[in-house]
Amino acid sequence: MLVIRETGDTLFAILEQACERVNQVDTSRKIVHIDMDAFFASVEQRDHPEYRGRPLVVGGNSARGVVAAASYEARQFGIRSAMAMQKALAQCANLIVVSPRMEVYKTVSSQIREMFLEHTDLVEPLSLDEAFLDVTRNKKGIPSASWVAQEIRATIHERTGLTASAGVSFNKFLAKVASGMNKPNGLTLISPEQAPAFVASLPIEKFFGVGKATADRMHQMGIATGADLLRLTLEELESAFGKAGRTYYWTEVKISDPSTRT
Repeated sequence: MLVIRETGDTLFAILEQACERVNQVDTSRKIVHIDMDAFFASVEQRDHPEYRGRPLVVGGNSARGVVAAASYEARQFGIRSAMAMQKALAQCANLIVVSPRMEVYKTVSSQIREMFLEHTDLVEPLSLDEAFLDVTRNKKGIPSASWVAQEIRATIHERTGLTASAGVSFNKFLAKVASGMNKPNGLTLISPEQAPAFVASLPIEKFFGVGKATADRMHQMGIATGADLLRLTLEELESAFGKAGRTYYWTEVKISDPSTRT
């Protein structure tokens, strides 16, 4: 079994290696990750004023129903997406349950997508409520990716009444992690200078593509943070995690998107 152990000296050496890796990748790209805040639930609260400020979930209200989305008021009761509806109702007696209106959500998502295209054609949707945008060369000639992200967020709120959070960095992995750091309605930048220390200190559960089962297995192997991952070679990661190990190596260890590798 592979077990990682850290000391102050080894952590410093890992950070030095991480800085060298950042210097070896293209940090000139400007990537924005836009993630709508509690999208389905927020649309319902927007369209139904009586739901605003109240705990609400979108999902199937049956014995086998699950929560598709939870408002931030519902999250205060520990309710999360993918939770069994019966458990959610047990945790909040006043919970409002709304059936999904997928056509409405798709329409709003299309409206938001058009706002992205006002800035760049390089849009990579991940779902109805989130997308990557490469704004390195954007249509409005805005020099700062953070300014682009802020303008997009403001436009979304102005035209739809909804809020979005944004992450900005030089690759997709870091931009996606950043977008979740100041939710709701926040914006976070991770610069190339900040990236090595940020990745080294990041809990493994926060890494893109690492689910609960993988995180549990990593903990069993002594991998708890990015610093632990940074010590592993491509061969070690592939041996432990198969094809996913290659993804972890390039995105988390090398801090490089697969699309940028040569």
